[in-house]
Amino acid sequence: MFKKIWHAEMIEHHILQRKDKEPLNSYYYATNYPDVYAAAERIFGSWGEAIESCGLDYSKIRKYKSWTRQAVIDEIRRLGKEEEPLHSQHAQNEHKSLYMAAIKRFGNWGRALQSSGIKYKDIRLRRSMTTDEIKKEILDLFKKNENLSYTNMRRNYQYLLAAGMKKIGNGSWARARRECGILTNYRLAPERRDEN
Repeated sequence: MFKKIWHAEMIEHHILQRKDKEPLNSYYYATNYPDVYAAAERIFGSWGEAIESCGLDYSKIRKYKSWTRQAVIDEIRRLGKEEEPLHSQHAQNEHKSLYMAAIKRFGNWGRALQSSGIKYKDIRLRRSMTTDEIKKEILDLFKKNENLSYTNMRRNYQYLLAAGMKKIGNGSWARARRECGILTNYRLAPERRDEN
């Protein structure tokens, strides 16, 4: 079997044929058209250069925005002016690329906020809780029939999961539940769970 030999015009034609029909970002192409992607990297020097050679704006196509420290600060300030929540859980869920850029550029979300002139302690969700407060919140969720599995807690109550594991579970969420008197085995399917 002969390997297809790509040249610049063929790559440009391939890209332009898929414009407005398929994603043109590097991840999509590397996954779905690895031979085209590899040839473009070799011939043009980068996937972005291949896209630009087609007359397209790569900054509008790329999956992940390129963030500078100043761009992170500007975006955080913009969100703050629009009164969007700036706690880390919201940023992780709604502004993932900004959050990841903040971690990369500043080390953590709190430092990125501080560099933007925002006091993180004023908006922080993962507040300092006492052992009794942690147990009360866990028991309140249990009484409401909330799913207290690790997965659900990580998705919906990350601050409480972290506090429970750290302060009453010695690193274990199952142990934290047991310390609250909750003996339900959340690893079983809901219909098979029972209290021991």
